[in-house]
Amino acid sequence: MNPTVLVVDDEEVLRTLLSRILQDAGLAVAEAPNGRVALELADALGDSLGLVVTDIQMPVMTGLEFVREFHPRHPHIPVLYMTGRTATVPSDEYRDQLLQKPFTLQSFLARVTGMLGAAG
Repeated sequence: MNPTVLVVDDEEVLRTLLSRILQDAGLAVAEAPNGRVALELADALGDSLGLVVTDIQMPVMTGLEFVREFHPRHPHIPVLYMTGRTATVPSDEYRDQLLQKPFTLQSFLARVTGMLGAAG
């Protein structure tokens, strides 16, 4: 069974598009509109969770705040950050990556599958 990718983004159109791309590639996907919902979903997914893709700038809880709460609970799950802004990502602290917006759907899918392969 393929691991589940959790897509966290407050922009519904982008979140839906990215989820559809991943599903078309044969991956299981869960979606969350913010970090709070994502924490609940991650806990519910448990061992089936393989990767988190999160926007950095979101209301309710930023991607960085989300990961600060997520990683102690799920320390072995890699995170792919997405941002349209220059941001400081704690890459030394976590095994995380940054994908700068705008990006192509091909580069997004390649990054996701590469991270899932490295984590497996």
